[in-house]
Amino acid sequence: MPKPYQSSVALIGLASLLVSTSACSNSPELSSELSLPSPTAPAVQPDPATPAKASTSKIDPFRLAIDRASSAYTISKSAQSRDDWKLVANRWRQAIELMKSVPAASPHHAQVRQKLADYQKNLAYAQQQANRPTAPNPTGVIILPPRAPQKQPTAVSAPIAAAVPQVATPAPVSSNRVFYAPIVRREGNTPVIRVLFNNEQPFDMIVDTGASGTLITRKMADSLGVVPIAQATVDTASQKGVAFPVGYVQSMEVEGAVARDVLVAVAGPELDIGLLGHDFFGHYDVTIRAHEVEFRERS
Repeated sequence: MPKPYQSSVALIGLASLLVSTSACSNSPELSSELSLPSPTAPAVQPDPATPAKASTSKIDPFRLAIDRASSAYTISKSAQSRDDWKLVANRWRQAIELMKSVPAASPHHAQVRQKLADYQKNLAYAQQQANRPTAPNPTGVIILPPRAPQKQPTAVSAPIAAAVPQVATPAPVSSNRVFYAPIVRREGNTPVIRVLFNNEQPFDMIVDTGASGTLITRKMADSLGVVPIAQATVDTASQKGVAFPVGYVQSMEVEGAVARDVLVAVAGPELDIGLLGHDFFGHYDVTIRAHEVEFRERS
């Protein structure tokens, strides 16, 4: 007959095992497939020579690269200082490294080469902005009132004197070029000018001095063949968290002022005219007059 003391110990040990099993089943950090071994089957001891495989969640490097690219573009739309652009460049580097790690078996592998080329362009542009000298006037926007007509002086007869040869004083030569864009009309008192895209297609654009980036319409994007490479989430005057696809245009020109390989956002169907932002005229001092917009190169 077993001793009462030994039976109590066995019961206490069995109760401890049941409590431990219940606690493990309720722990959120453990797999739901964990179970106690069958009482009839012997426990299988792990082979010490075989290393245990760690349980890891499946990570999609392509999706992570797209997220990094979208983050870089979003930051670039409001970047002003050199530190801002260094952060943008770092995000593009992360996107490039993640895109390079996409395995050949991935269903997105066919897009990797094109996206790497686009991301490299973005990185080069961000590095260029991060290394540029700081301008004394970050906005460079000057709005002047309309010119008042000058009165012509009344001719006064004067005695004829002997002609004295005059030596012409040469005008000072400025290395900064100036471009003048006629204002074709105004939208809500904001000037609209003609912009030539890809050296062949002209479109009317609002000169938006408060926009950090250029925004084009869907019709313009279809006509120019813009290929979306990422998405940017921005807040507009009427909505918050609006997602815009972004892609490149080959060139944008305004009366001789040219910007190449510009990353633009494509608006929704509610926009029927594009917005020209600082990514085009950020290197110019802009003067808005009554009938024209002046773009003067900065020193």
